[in-house]
Order: sequence, then C-alpha cells, then structure tokens
Amino acid sequence: MDYEVIIIGGGVVGLSCAMFLSQKFSTLLVEQHPSFGWETSSRNSEVVHSGIYYPKDSLKAKLCVEGNKSLYRWCEENNVPFKKTGKVIVATNEQEIEYLEKLLENAKRNGLDGVESLDASQVRRLEPNIKAIAGLLVKTTGIVDSHRLMESLYAKATSNGCSFAFNHRVVAIEPKGETYVIFVQSKDGEKFNVSSKIVVNSAGLESDIICSLLGMDVDKLGYKLRWAKGHYFRVRHSKSSLVSRLVYPVPPKNANFLGIHLTIELNGGLKLGPDLVYLDEKVKDYSVPEDLRQEFYDSVSTYLTGLEVEDLFPDQAGIRPKLADFKNYPDFIIKDEKENGFPGFINLVGIESPGLTCALEIGKMVYDLAKG
Repeated sequence: MDYEVIIIGGGVVGLSCAMFLSQKFSTLLVEQHPSFGWETSSRNSEVVHSGIYYPKDSLKAKLCVEGNKSLYRWCEENNVPFKKTGKVIVATNEQEIEYLEKLLENAKRNGLDGVESLDASQVRRLEPNIKAIAGLLVKTTGIVDSHRLMESLYAKATSNGCSFAFNHRVVAIEPKGETYVIFVQSKDGEKFNVSSKIVVNSAGLESDIICSLLGMDVDKLGYKLRWAKGHYFRVRHSKSSLVSRLVYPVPPKNANFLGIHLTIELNGGLKLGPDLVYLDEKVKDYSVPEDLRQEFYDSVSTYLTGLEVEDLFPDQAGIRPKLADFKNYPDFIIKDEKENGFPGFINLVGIESPGLTCALEIGKMVYDLAKG
C-alpha cells in the first residue's frame, strides 16, 4: 500500500477532503489538469449560499446551512477575500408571492437565521432599480474569492504532508484484497500505479466515469451524470452599481436551476447568469454565444430597470454535473460504497451547487467516513 488515502479530483471539494484527510492519513490527490480548480470550481457565481432552497434533511440543506457558517469562519481565519452581501429574492406577480411564502417556511424548517419578508416599498428602498411586488431578504448569502479559497486549502493540505500528482489522469481502478490499485497516466503518456486502502472519488464532471472504471453500474445506482452548461454575461462597468447585493428571481418551474440572477463581484463588477443548457454530448465547450445576449436581457428585465441590451457582453461559462436520474430530489451522493461491495471507496457524485458553500462540510463528512 503506497498511501492510506487517494483522492481523485482537485476541485474545491477534493482540496477540502485533502486538507482534512491529510491531518490523519498519508494522502495523495490525483488531478488531470496542471493545477487545481480548472473546471466547475472556478467557473461559477462564487456565491456563498444560505441553504434556503433545499428540502429539509437533504444533504444539500444540512451541509449548506453549516457550510455557510464554516466557510465564513475559514475565510476570516485564512485571509480569503469574501463579502457577506445579502441577497434579495424577488416576486413580480401573485403566483411568485406564493413561492416566496413557501420558501420562507422552508428557511424556518432548515434553521436559517436572517431571512425577512419584504413588501414592494421595502424592496425598492433596498434596491431602487429592482421592480418587484414582494421579496425575501436573505442576510447570510455572500460572495467569496473561490481561487483564493482553493489556494488556502491547497496550502493547508500541503503543510499536512499531502502529495499532489497534477497532469495525471486515472485510467483504471482494480480492487486488490483490502486495497485499491489506481492506474494513472501522465500527459506525456507515462503510466504507473499507486495503491491505497481508501479512495475518494471527487472527480466532479467525471465522477460517474470513475465509478464505471471500478465496475459500478451507474445507471442502476442512479449515479449517471448529465452535463449542464451555464453561460454568464458581464454588465458594462458604468452600470455595475445598478444593485448593491445579489438579486435572484423566483426560479423557473421544473427547470432545476435558480434562474438568471444578478451577481455582484468582489472587484465591483456585475454579471448575469447562469442559464441552464443540458448538453447532448459530454464536451467541455466553454464558449458563450453572443446571440444569447437578448435572452439574458429579456430575462433580467422582468425585474431590473436601467439596463440596455447593449450593456451586456459575453463573459464565462461553466458546466455542472447534474444527476441524470433521481427519485424525488437531486441531492448530493456522499457515501462509502461498502454496501455495493467496495468498502473504503467513498463516492462524491452530483456535487453541483451549493458545492462551493458545502466544501468544508463535505470534507469533514468524508473524513468521518474514512475514520470509520
């Protein structure tokens, strides 16, 4: 056995797992890119979520509510830039007010603090350029510098003695007695293998592929992923002060995302997004078509004034690993696969939003699973 733990994937969640696990175990993190955080972890809204949307007792709810607190603490203690901006979720018609009422009840069930109902005049006082007939103020929502967060986790893991193998892709996994043999190939074609008793699958977009390499039936287990692309448009700098906090619409019905929202940035910028486009093929295309500009403008113009379509410019795109099939709710999958015949193989599948907010809590949970 070369290591006690091998982690596959170097996004923010993989780095959090590395930081916690390397406190107790000899640990290796394998990442296919030249450094950490090249995919979903660096292509998102960088929002610190509150946990208001997720069903009570779901992993997303529990980990997000605690993660909101622990992430802010981590940022303060490790000099990671962040801002607790607060967020307003706005209703533009009577049907959407019903949704806000249900959302407020869900906030109470999940134990959230700092959530207040707003009438039209209160929304206007907070955000004069927002047109709404009602809203919810969520005070604990904020933004974080995701790259600096990942740098801090990488630094802590490294100081704990964690090893990193960047530019290496996992090509096969074989159980061997009480260990797993991980076959790895470098960008130069060099092949080698390493073994460990515990494997953490934190491969993000390719986490279902890692399961398949071990022989798991991802369709039968409900682990198969659909890639969902989200585009962003940047607002002209002269219009970046149209809002002073995050502003979200009521989510579209049955759309499995939160709607195109307004996100302020730590550098004072303002961007719109993301939308949600399911990809027919798993191709990492991060382009932002200019012809989406009108669609984005039309979407946010239902609740934002003072913006012209000419004020929008293509920015970035990200891809989220969404579960292709689920019974009731697309919750995180975080489990030791001993019941499926693979003890010590810890799966993290479908880790999309609010994965950034939950990263530290997921790391703690994986650490507890590894300890047994």
